[in-house]
Amino acid sequence: MNEWKTFTGRLLWAMNRAGKTNQSELARAVGVKPQSIQYLCRPDSGAQGSTHTPALAHELRVAAHWLASGEGQPASLEHTGWRLDESASPAYTSSPATRALVTCTYRLTGTGDIEVLALDTGLDAGHVLTPIVAAGVHAVRVKGNALSPYVKDGQYLLLQSAPDKLPVEENIVITLVGGRRLLRELMHQRDGSLVVLPVQGGQPEAIEVSDIGQIESVVCVVSRRFWQADTMS
Repeated sequence: MNEWKTFTGRLLWAMNRAGKTNQSELARAVGVKPQSIQYLCRPDSGAQGSTHTPALAHELRVAAHWLASGEGQPASLEHTGWRLDESASPAYTSSPATRALVTCTYRLTGTGDIEVLALDTGLDAGHVLTPIVAAGVHAVRVKGNALSPYVKDGQYLLLQSAPDKLPVEENIVITLVGGRRLLRELMHQRDGSLVVLPVQGGQPEAIEVSDIGQIESVVCVVSRRFWQADTMS
């Protein structure tokens, strides 16, 4: 189907299929700003995807991989093995590509500043079983509810090295040259700087590229139920 060729087309098709065409209601159900859904639904936006794709797929009862890439079929969650309960976990253990190592803990402030904490071996160390297959990902455990409902205490951010060209409205972790880390939403990428916004809203700020040491994309938020301790073979 021609409308499946773009992310926006697939999203609109899934919304119509699910009978959830009210963008504001869908935004509330997923826990994002209405403007984010409005942007994703605009045919002229050129949206390539969203960090909220897994949550949108769950709400609209379609496969996240299909919604993100157009590959495969838009099978409902019941027919893809997706069930967000404990019984679903064994289905993810068959492929190493679906595991993301937990590397550290982030304590977040309401403005999205990040304090990096060492892992507590008895609680945090291990891996999470990811709801989507993505290369080169790792997970960080979140401490505190400063950015709820976007991410809550005990949940995980799945991170991946950011591409050179970042999608607008992508949530990213920026590590500055001095070591400070920030969780921000990208508003605009231009030569020499990024214009970003706190995830919970606020004033935009420009960050010079020369001040940035690393950028990682937030692939998705993963529920604490998908954490597993590493076992010795």
